[in-house]
Amino acid sequence: MKITKISYLAAAVTFAVLSAPSAQAQERSRVTVAISDNMILLDAVTRSGQVDLVNGSDDPMEFTVLPMLENSGIVNSAGSVLRWAPERSVAPAHRSQAFRVAARPTPELAPGEYAYQFKVRAQIQRATPDLLVETDKASQETVISGFVPVVPLLPVTVYLRYKIDAPRVDLRPLTLTPDDPDSLGYFMVVKQHPNRSFVGTIKVIDKETGSELSSGRLHLGQEGSEAKVGMPRGLFPVGKGADYCLRVWDHFPSKGEPYASVCSGNG
Repeated sequence: MKITKISYLAAAVTFAVLSAPSAQAQERSRVTVAISDNMILLDAVTRSGQVDLVNGSDDPMEFTVLPMLENSGIVNSAGSVLRWAPERSVAPAHRSQAFRVAARPTPELAPGEYAYQFKVRAQIQRATPDLLVETDKASQETVISGFVPVVPLLPVTVYLRYKIDAPRVDLRPLTLTPDDPDSLGYFMVVKQHPNRSFVGTIKVIDKETGSELSSGRLHLGQEGSEAKVGMPRGLFPVGKGADYCLRVWDHFPSKGEPYASVCSGNG
């Protein structure tokens, strides 16, 4: 006697494509979701900001934005002075929706930096899952499998800097790590202000040629005091006289001249 079994396969994706149990189901079950950024920075000049919730899938996607009640790593909460929308929206296939946040500081708010975290949940809008019917030749059982995409929560952090300048970091000279097979060394950056984040641009350059060897955004949360800017082997020229400089801006992306730099030579 044949027995019918029904099972559902689950998978997770962040900035990736889900694969299905068969090539036929895979064409129908492609799911790609992303957020344009995981951070919004508000201050006296920029009182509102947004991130785009991107649906790269072949089906409509419902995005739900929820406050993260635990607010991990946040010292001063901005929840009472923030307004946001929408809490829920549906993005058509291969389209995006904007999630907007605005600050409404009260006169009683003390100068300082405040933060808040959201979680973005995505759920595909499909009436029924893709089904794959197969027969196990050994047991003669008919197996019906359904592919149900499950997308993890994507975090977004909002910083509100109220009546303060952009926080900055101090720089330490290059520390070489000759025994590390993967890293040539690192620069250490140390926060100047406890309980405030740092969001800026860093670039490591070849001092002699001025060529840029690496760059990116450096983010330190309200908790924590320092971070290492690593230099992977293979990306940096080595040898006698090799000299590197770390340059830092207190905003991202960088513009104008850096506010601080430090150089270290090997020779």
